[in-house]
Amino acid sequence: VWACPVKMCNDGSGDHVSVNYKLCIGCGQCLTACIHGARYGIDDFGAFMQDLKKGTKMIAIVAPAVSVSFKGKDLELNGWLQSLGVEAFFDVSFGAELTTKSYVEHLKKNNPKLVIAQPCPALVSFCEMYRPNLLKYLAPADSPMGHIMKMIRRYYPQYKDYKIAVISPCYAKRREFDETGLGDYNVTMKSIESYLRATQTKLSSFPKVKYINPVAERGVGYSTPGGLMHTAERFVPGISAQTRKIEGHPEIIEYFVQLGKSMDKG
Repeated sequence: VWACPVKMCNDGSGDHVSVNYKLCIGCGQCLTACIHGARYGIDDFGAFMQDLKKGTKMIAIVAPAVSVSFKGKDLELNGWLQSLGVEAFFDVSFGAELTTKSYVEHLKKNNPKLVIAQPCPALVSFCEMYRPNLLKYLAPADSPMGHIMKMIRRYYPQYKDYKIAVISPCYAKRREFDETGLGDYNVTMKSIESYLRATQTKLSSFPKVKYINPVAERGVGYSTPGGLMHTAERFVPGISAQTRKIEGHPEIIEYFVQLGKSMDKG
């Protein structure tokens, strides 16, 4: 419970601590903190594997965090997924470039007082549930995953009947997909790692399979501290000087808690 940034979603009135999903922001901090394995994340890995066996036509988009989770074997991961029946692969890093471009267009067109540039669904949920006064400051743009899925639907008509599997580091992404209608399976990298370990599958035995989208530039660093800001710097040189970068837990939540008051004071 101490690790939870919102606390109120934990109900300890019985003989165990249960979760009120209506108050939970889905950040996953409790999963990391619990040393007993009493809580575990739920994603769409099972449905994804089952539908591939049925022959469902599928493509995948892969988050830039793959380079950390599968060090040096990210393209081999595509090769393994291809062996299961996934037909094409798109790099969410390119979606990060598109998201940043949307942020910059918003800045130039609307000259807002403040922009909270945050594609994280857990933090969007936090604003929706606990700090609705901040919603007006959220950047009006899709996340990198949302952007690249819209790009596929618009510019790759050959995949219009294909379902999209999202290879993601985040359990909360399922919320975003349900709300936007984009994304069919949230397949977390943890589930893939567990499956590869359990089946003793070595990625090195699979060929490297490249992405078919244009090559991303700075967007590949989106999942690292300051990645979004560095990508924006290319479009707007000097933007780093007027950007406040808040990273980590619980710093972000604590910052959000005070931000509304700070804005009210000008």
